[in-house]
Amino acid sequence: MVNPAWQNFSSLYREAVAAEEAKTGMERSHHLTSALYFGISVLEAFLNSKMRSHLQGTKSDEEIFDKLRNERLGDKIRKWPKEILGIPLALEQATFERVFLFKNMRDSLTHIKTHGHDLYRELEDIEPSVVVATIAEYVVRFHQQEGTQFPYWLFGYNYLNPRPDSYEIILINNQQFVWSLQAIGFKIPGRGYLNTEAWQRHYLGTFDGYVVVRKSLNSALRCEPKSIFPYQPKLCRRWWTPEHQRMCGNVTNESIALARKFADSKNT
Repeated sequence: MVNPAWQNFSSLYREAVAAEEAKTGMERSHHLTSALYFGISVLEAFLNSKMRSHLQGTKSDEEIFDKLRNERLGDKIRKWPKEILGIPLALEQATFERVFLFKNMRDSLTHIKTHGHDLYRELEDIEPSVVVATIAEYVVRFHQQEGTQFPYWLFGYNYLNPRPDSYEIILINNQQFVWSLQAIGFKIPGRGYLNTEAWQRHYLGTFDGYVVVRKSLNSALRCEPKSIFPYQPKLCRRWWTPEHQRMCGNVTNESIALARKFADSKNT
């Protein structure tokens, strides 16, 4: 797995959208249950990665592995940010409570101690979008206190890497994400590297910035437009659907011909 936190978050987002769009209660329960599993997996994968980086150079690989394997997930979520960052995670109490509500719900669905009917009644009260927002907030707040930028994939968008008659999602850096936002139609003030760096530090480095960009992306009606470069990865809002895979992730003979025509015009 290239990046377990990214891959689990992508699955969380996909399942949450499917739960919101489900036509029946059975489908909604199925997709929401999957979202809970993936959501809690995001936090464990993210914290394991951060703790591994924190301990490298001071502990042996075996000691690090034992810590990652043996500590309880609840303790990781509560205590590891302070152990890694030196200060407690600045997360509102209500958000912490939601994180543990989702964790406990997932645990109960895994190790059912009742007939299960009461669990599914509780499941009906959970909004899929709140699961996504809560997990994302935890990760964003961690990055903000760490003084680093959080990854663009926390908005639920992914890059489709075009291939003839196929596709794949790939990781790209935040700088490319800024250019993709501009291609979609976002107004990012200023020009040049320093201005985009300042924009990134706020909008991809703070929770307030995350909320602003998330709201804008949630209202966006299109993905990154195709260009004359047929193999250029494209930022896609519904990257898991066949329609968007054909639109954003496929390379057609027509697009290759157009690119060749453009290249020929530049060489003459």
